[in-house]
Amino acid sequence: MKILVDTRDPGSVLHEFPVLWCFSDERPLKGLTGLLDWRLDTAISRLLMDGTLSGLWGEKVLMCGFDAALPEGFLLVGLGPMGEFDEEKIRKAGRLIARTVVNLKKHAACMALPGSGIPGFDTSTVAEHFLHGLILEARDTEFTPTFLCGVYNVDEALLGFQKTKVSLKAHLPADIIQVKS
Repeated sequence: MKILVDTRDPGSVLHEFPVLWCFSDERPLKGLTGLLDWRLDTAISRLLMDGTLSGLWGEKVLMCGFDAALPEGFLLVGLGPMGEFDEEKIRKAGRLIARTVVNLKKHAACMALPGSGIPGFDTSTVAEHFLHGLILEARDTEFTPTFLCGVYNVDEALLGFQKTKVSLKAHLPADIIQVKS
């Protein structure tokens, strides 16, 4: 499996299928989800405020028709309350997102790590456990995730990804490639 880590501006890679996440108690939206919400004139926030979306664990919504730059739309996944997002839930989130993207017949997707942009989340731990779940779920597919990282957290993300690569090398060889801007 090939895992891409990209520090370029998110606008340069959103042509890939974006996978976004939100927590049920995260307001305002942060990270890549917040950026795309701003770009879409707060369409996601409005759906959360009127109760159409909740951010509860396991909620999956394929959203299309909001922006011509996103012809295939994007996937929004609910991760539940932030306080319950422990290592087990992080792995389950990786599996949930991988299973959903593969079921949508997508071979590539771009995403930020859950919790990025929110103080208190350890990027290395999230990267390690999220990728572990993702690899175990998508190991028999040709899925290539692109993780969008800021220059402020790319080293921590790479550390977490390398830990997963070493612990799972018997199950599935993974190439972690950092895309240079």
